[in-house]
Amino acid sequence: MARETNNTGRVRVGGAVGGALFLIVRRPFSMLAWGLVTTLAAFVPISMIALTILPAAQSAADSAAMAGQVTASNTALIQGAAALVLAILLLIVVAAVVDAAVFRAVLEPKNRGFFYLKVRRRELGLVGHFLVQVILWGGLIAASAIPAAWVIGFTVNTLGRSSAVLISVIAALVAAFVFGILAVRMFLAGPITFDRGEIGIASSWRATRDRFAPIFGVGAIVLVLVWLWTFLFSAFGHLTLASAAAEWVSNIAPERRLELVAILSLYFGVARVLAAAPGVLICRQLSPAAQPAISPTPKSAAGQPLSLA
Repeated sequence: MARETNNTGRVRVGGAVGGALFLIVRRPFSMLAWGLVTTLAAFVPISMIALTILPAAQSAADSAAMAGQVTASNTALIQGAAALVLAILLLIVVAAVVDAAVFRAVLEPKNRGFFYLKVRRRELGLVGHFLVQVILWGGLIAASAIPAAWVIGFTVNTLGRSSAVLISVIAALVAAFVFGILAVRMFLAGPITFDRGEIGIASSWRATRDRFAPIFGVGAIVLVLVWLWTFLFSAFGHLTLASAAAEWVSNIAPERRLELVAILSLYFGVARVLAAAPGVLICRQLSPAAQPAISPTPKSAAGQPLSLA
């Protein structure tokens, strides 16, 4: 991709969405490998943390508090919080490695390695990108939820529940609208971070400024496709992510565990490609290097086409 992705090119919705679907067909084994990594390195340990470690820590904290053991209660709560932070960090690292593999498959299709999976500087850059995103979105949600909760509580006490329900609906719609705009403006941040080795939120904001509508269309189609894929996964696999997590932490046969790994690998592989590939495909569309030359391209001293950005 070029250093400035907002200089030229236009967003082709069909190319972005169709390119993601074509990547699944063209790289099926890579897609399954990405899903397998997500299942074993993220879904399984996070399920163990969420369904065993956190409830045990909460139960221990409650028991210690009832017994008047404040120190033991606080220790249990700290252990639960540490487990939750570990789960978030694990999810971020796995998402960074898998998304980088998807980006690499699009931008550098010959740089395969082990199913495009690597742990290098670009992956570390994406880890930083996702950490910034978690902090940013967490701050935005907290900044909007706390005053909204206060206003709703005040409305309940003064105007009644019916008015509070109406205000809650309006607040939810406004929050969805604002967060949707922010999500579209940061849609290209991940691929730009991968390409440049720096947090790409500001560059994504500039690149999406005059292309909001088509990028919004790509995001909406991606959401629908992921929802449809999740529905098919639940309907034909007779499984949800929650039920799969609960089943995994229970005492099940090894054959069933292998079956769950196979089903979840397929689900996560397709879902990750659908979520990650359209953004990098849009960046490639906007790159000057991707545009057809109007006239014969001059050559540099090294024999490479000169950048016309």
